[in-house]
Amino acid sequence: MIREMVLSSKYNFSLGFVPAIVAIVAGTFIAPVYAACMGGGIGLVFCFMSRRQALPFFLLYGTTVVLLLLSVVFVLFPYSPPGNRLPILFEGILLLPPLLLLALGNRWVAPASANAAAHRQHSLLQGAEAAIVSARIVFILALIHGLFLLLAWLAGHPVDGKIDIMLYKVAPPGVFAMAILLNQAGIVYFNRRLKRVAFVPVVNTCGEIVGKKPLLSTILRSDKEAVYPIVRIAVTVYGMLYLLPRSQNCLNEAGKTDLPVESFLIYGESVEQAARRAARHVFPKASLSSLCFNFKYYYHDDNSNRLVYLFLLELDNDAPLLTLHQANGKLWPIGQISRDLGKGYFSKFLEQEFEPLKEIICTREKYREF
Repeated sequence: MIREMVLSSKYNFSLGFVPAIVAIVAGTFIAPVYAACMGGGIGLVFCFMSRRQALPFFLLYGTTVVLLLLSVVFVLFPYSPPGNRLPILFEGILLLPPLLLLALGNRWVAPASANAAAHRQHSLLQGAEAAIVSARIVFILALIHGLFLLLAWLAGHPVDGKIDIMLYKVAPPGVFAMAILLNQAGIVYFNRRLKRVAFVPVVNTCGEIVGKKPLLSTILRSDKEAVYPIVRIAVTVYGMLYLLPRSQNCLNEAGKTDLPVESFLIYGESVEQAARRAARHVFPKASLSSLCFNFKYYYHDDNSNRLVYLFLLELDNDAPLLTLHQANGKLWPIGQISRDLGKGYFSKFLEQEFEPLKEIICTREKYREF
């Protein structure tokens, strides 16, 4: 297994709220216009530093633009909130970018990514997803803060009380700081979960490795563009093919009658190693001396994008199959399978590979007679 960090801190888009935190904290000591300029200036520095990154930092851009506009407004219309409520004012205004992202993000990201260049589409979608997660977190924290403000107002706490200091001075920057911490904690937790997760190679249609992905059903199911290699093993006994229903937990064709052995390749192992590992897992006591590679083919439809390596395992008797009888597996004559093709009994993979597989089985049985 390969251990590595899958998500880096650059996917913590809540870091785009750092200029907001600076502006809110500075506003308790200096004039609003200078606080907004300070936050906007730091935002511009961060935007300049992130220009080499492929990901678009939507929240950073939005926060920086709002702070710069606020500085212009404060220059044109000098204003100081009564009762030192500037942190609340900053918090409310700086929540506009994440709220707009939550309201409109899913509507404009897909068309924007479709019109973008091919090398920018993936990064644009990734950036939008990460930004929406960060926006959702900060919005929930802001709602909690607003609820406490409402309760404090209804309870009539004094303006100079400790509760008001917490709600009006500490909580506004704390909302954005807590969003950063929660996002980072989520990234750390996700990476720790994946420390013992195997990776599967991503290949092209020729079988050349072009990348890798974690062996997680959510990732394998959602990514319809990547080509994943799998090994499948046909098992024959007495010239008949052993088939059984696919598990209900399969990513594709659950419940369909199929070959008994199928497995993703693990990143770093060869096709032959993957085949022997998968066969040994299903048939721990069977001899694998006859296990041999037959052919590979590329299969693609709306739900599958696989490069399939098909192996054949010939058994001298059906003893290793007895442990699988509880899964409703049985030996099928080749002729019966031919008659039932196209009737919805078999998996799409078996339908695709049966004809060349039949020729191989029949040829081997023919020469076995001599």
